Amino acid sequence: MIPFAALVLVAQMATPPAQADAVRIAPPIAFAPPPDAAVIENSGSTNFAGYRIAVSPNGSALYAAPGGVRRGRVTPATARWLFRTLRENAPLSALGGTSCMKSVSFGTSTTIAWHGERSADLSCGGSPGTVELTRTIGVIEKQLDVVPAPGNRRYKQ
Repeated sequence: MIPFAALVLVAQMATPPAQADAVRIAPPIAFAPPPDAAVIENSGSTNFAGYRIAVSPNGSALYAAPGGVRRGRVTPATARWLFRTLRENAPLSALGGTSCMKSVSFGTSTTIAWHGERSADLSCGGSPGTVELTRTIGVIEKQLDVVPAPGNRRYKQ
């Protein structure tokens, strides 16, 4: 006669684990913005990590930070306003350009790239277009819940 515990052990070994018990890990998202997206990049600093945000004209967005890449959406009105402001202030290389004093520990640079052009640092102000883009980037950060991460960690490449 076989002991009951031995029968249970043999039954457990013969039964394959249920698929519902398996833990599935989602594959990481790559930061691959579409060609028509505007890409906002914050350099980070000694005390805060930088980030990249890609916003498409339809409002879909990718956000890359030290924790990885995630998807999000900005409101259609914000997306329209961003791209209208970009068109009105082309070429982007003429935006920004003024220099300003920044803290070594907390100073960051924010740029935006679109259609092969990149702005200078927008965070120092300057032209009305620079000020408007900086304000719009702040709105986008709030809508995507972008919060500076502490520490000297850069976004994943």
